[in-house]
Amino acid sequence: MRKHVTEMKLPMYASFSLTFALMGDAFLYSFLPVNALSIHVPIIWIGTILSINRFTRILLNPLILRVFSRVGFRLPVIVAAVVSVVATAGYGAGFGIAVMVLLRILWGISYSVLRVGAITYAMDYPKKGLALGVSQSIIESGPLLALLVGPVLFDVVSPRLTFFIIALLSTPGIYFALKLEERGRTSARPLSFKMSFPSIFNRLAFLSAFAVEGMLVVLIGSLLVDAQPTWTAVEITAAAAGFLSFRRICSLLISPFAGWSADRYGLANIYSGSILLICLGLILAANGWVLTGLILVFTFYNINASLAAGAASSGKTDVTRAVSINATFRDAGSAFGALAGGFLLANDHLDLIFTALTMLLILFTWKYCRESRVLLT
Repeated sequence: MRKHVTEMKLPMYASFSLTFALMGDAFLYSFLPVNALSIHVPIIWIGTILSINRFTRILLNPLILRVFSRVGFRLPVIVAAVVSVVATAGYGAGFGIAVMVLLRILWGISYSVLRVGAITYAMDYPKKGLALGVSQSIIESGPLLALLVGPVLFDVVSPRLTFFIIALLSTPGIYFALKLEERGRTSARPLSFKMSFPSIFNRLAFLSAFAVEGMLVVLIGSLLVDAQPTWTAVEITAAAAGFLSFRRICSLLISPFAGWSADRYGLANIYSGSILLICLGLILAANGWVLTGLILVFTFYNINASLAAGAASSGKTDVTRAVSINATFRDAGSAFGALAGGFLLANDHLDLIFTALTMLLILFTWKYCRESRVLLT
């Protein structure tokens, strides 16, 4: 028992470092679509601001892998934790578009380092499903705190002070990064940005991230405005933060159970089932049952997200590289989805768009299930 606790220590430190770093980013998603003008961000820039960090990760993931192979995991994670605090403090300062874009780029680099680091440390644990579930549960606690505290702060103080306080609350992430021990390095591969056709699993990861992490997260405010036209901007912000908080709560509570279920009943089975339930939620949210649909989507997307790394690295010798490639496709999906969501904020046909996305998700899930069964036979 003591051996298992010791083995889980480093994955937990890495996960705590990431969860504190996520606080500012989590609140920004509920804050910016409704209150962009308060920090001098024109509405047309919302989608770009929320997606530029993800495009950054797409481009730099191969380089980050090379950094890990050359200098190890501990130092990059420490630097990334520090940069994330600085970026959070700058979000509400109102320095203008150029500085905001720069901060989001820095945040994107930091997040990529912290995420791959946390997942890789978790994958060192013998029971990978359980480790990934516990890691995901820890990772969601910081954003949940930000989404609970952020709207309260915003109601009584300025945006500048709100983000500064959230930055102060995120500084323990640096402490946990410092407590990490170095893990074994992987050999450096030749640096390559060459694109290849993604596997069916990575196509599914791209599309699910496009629909949920990208479009839906950005469009929550619009869906709520349509459903509750009498609510004020502060009420819409609080409601959006509430649903994003609900997503984090579900992840915190459900992820360990999802990891245990994947170890017991098969990762592909649990992963595919979560996708189908996400599809049902998307259909409901886009066709009038907004509250029910959002609850369903965010309940089961957490299972999907927590198991993605395990499915991506299944049967792979280079776990870090497999996780990074999958993360790149998820980043691409969420980036393009957030960008599309920004342009669709005033669109009147969201129901048709989300319905088309769910049909594609069901098709890719069916293909993934067939491929998984072939590999098992």
